[in-house]
Amino acid sequence: MAMNLGKESETCEFKEGIGQLDKGLRSLTAMLNRHFIGTVYFGVRDDGTVIGVDVGDSTLMKIRNAIRDTIQPRIICDIQCLSDGEGHDYIRISAQGSDIPYSFDGRYYIRNVAADESVDNSVLRKMLSSGDADIICQADSPADDLTFSGLLTSLMSKGIHIDDGNRLKENYRLLNGSGRYNLMAYLLSDQNALQTKVVRFSGKDKTEMLERRDYSGRSLITAYKEVMEYMDSMDTVKVDLSRGLREEVKLFPLDSFREAWINACVHNNWMELVPPSVYIYDDRIEVVSYGGLPFGMDVRKLFSGASKPVNMTLMRIFGTVGIAEQSGHGVLTILKECGEEAFSIDPDMITVTIRFNYEPDLVTLRKATQRRMAQMSDNQMRVYEFLKENPECTVKEVAERTGLSVPGVSKILSRFKEDGLIAREGSKKTGRWVVI
Repeated sequence: MAMNLGKESETCEFKEGIGQLDKGLRSLTAMLNRHFIGTVYFGVRDDGTVIGVDVGDSTLMKIRNAIRDTIQPRIICDIQCLSDGEGHDYIRISAQGSDIPYSFDGRYYIRNVAADESVDNSVLRKMLSSGDADIICQADSPADDLTFSGLLTSLMSKGIHIDDGNRLKENYRLLNGSGRYNLMAYLLSDQNALQTKVVRFSGKDKTEMLERRDYSGRSLITAYKEVMEYMDSMDTVKVDLSRGLREEVKLFPLDSFREAWINACVHNNWMELVPPSVYIYDDRIEVVSYGGLPFGMDVRKLFSGASKPVNMTLMRIFGTVGIAEQSGHGVLTILKECGEEAFSIDPDMITVTIRFNYEPDLVTLRKATQRRMAQMSDNQMRVYEFLKENPECTVKEVAERTGLSVPGVSKILSRFKEDGLIAREGSKKTGRWVVI
């Protein structure tokens, strides 16, 4: 009975003869690009039956030369001539490597089930950023005149003192192969102009923006820390006595936000020059990063705690300054505190949603203000809107501009103060109105 090797798969391909060598090597690169490992057999039918192939003195060398001439980057293969014990010789080529993307004859392919598909530009960019090449270390910086005081301060806080600029560049791979500052250097420089931002909205969608904070003109590490400081300041504590015990409840799990924010910064697809963002709504926080999952990573692997940094060197620097570690611990923390529903994963974007444990005080105050405004008379609304646009005006000026009497305005202002809609800072003549 003829030997059978099973079925073709995403890491195994069968070819009947050496005449199909090109197709076999193309399949090998497709498998490497997908799974970093692959095996191709010659002298085997599609159904796995060994039928044998003629193996001459130069056959294996011919295969080795073809691999050398057609596959880039270079790979080391295990090429063996095997026998099924019934006089049929067949050839097995096995290879493994993670320096993706691999090309065959100048073109790129990826394995899908048991077929080889051409790679489009978007997938190719993701493969480049996921391989050992560390593409942000190869790409040129958008600017040449860079300084690194923020990075140096972070290093010094961990007892690492680097006085020589050349040592900084060499130790932390801030130069590319052309000797120019690379994109990673730009991200870590004081001149990083990419607008990492925190935006707060009124309500549960993006219809009305209340506040926008931009963290540009500083090192990505500095921006990361400043965003963390802001989020820490808004993570208020509420005392819950409903169960007869004093229980302090945080507005949201800061540890989960920290891990989501670290991942967003170090795993972002920086080649697109679009930084990660934090969006705050009435009921939740969303941490958004771009580029999707690293190539070769899926949701199952992600939720199991597997770690595959998109920007390995950037990750190491974040680890050096005590911010991040490559352990997969961050995702597990988020899963424990927020559940799998916290993750929304698209091909080009990952959103981590962290929900509030209770309504923030600012939201409660805003809703109360809106209810009071809905009950205002026309005269009260005119005064209120005027104060918002002219906080340094006097009572007399308010009366003149709104067409009301001074006593009438004074009565309205007293009511506003009682309702907590306004407050006065400073004296009557030189002070200003604070409109809530």
